[in-house]
Amino acid sequence: MIKLLFYHFKLYVAAYKAMAAVKKRFPSTVFGKRVEIYNHRKLTLGDNVSIQNNVILHCGGADWCNNTGSISIGSQSVISPNAVFWGCGANITIGKNFDCAPGVKVFASRTKHEAVIAYPALNPHVFEDIVIGDNVICFANVVIGPGVTIGDGAVIGANSLVLEDVPANALVGGSPAKFIRNLLRE
Repeated sequence: MIKLLFYHFKLYVAAYKAMAAVKKRFPSTVFGKRVEIYNHRKLTLGDNVSIQNNVILHCGGADWCNNTGSISIGSQSVISPNAVFWGCGANITIGKNFDCAPGVKVFASRTKHEAVIAYPALNPHVFEDIVIGDNVICFANVVIGPGVTIGDGAVIGANSLVLEDVPANALVGGSPAKFIRNLLRE
């Protein structure tokens, strides 16, 4: 029992030190409660980013993803509660003024289902960069898969599954997401 408590205490201290280092590097960022950041040295934040409660930012650094990956979030962006950004094995690059609603999930990796083998820990993975442009809005519970590029000013409808590129100033929605219409921007 004591060993278990000591183990959890060490994890808590390590997480506290990591968050302190991130706050020191990016002092204008506002963090909510229970934000988890893995491999914080591979995280880059612009000015005045807001990362709200229960957000997970996984910047790679694990054996299964070849110790690679990163996340970059541009200035004036808002990451709402319960969002997950999984930049393992590839990079997630987000432009400025990104409006991310609650529950959005962005994955730069996935299990290669075309080649699943018997022992799950050894299943191969797909790692592909994700690029999200400036002034993009993702409504609640959007899921973005590996290799996707979303153009500037695009809007993704709630509960959409984005597996293909989205042009600039486009409104897309559905599962899988489909083009709905161009947005007029003035």
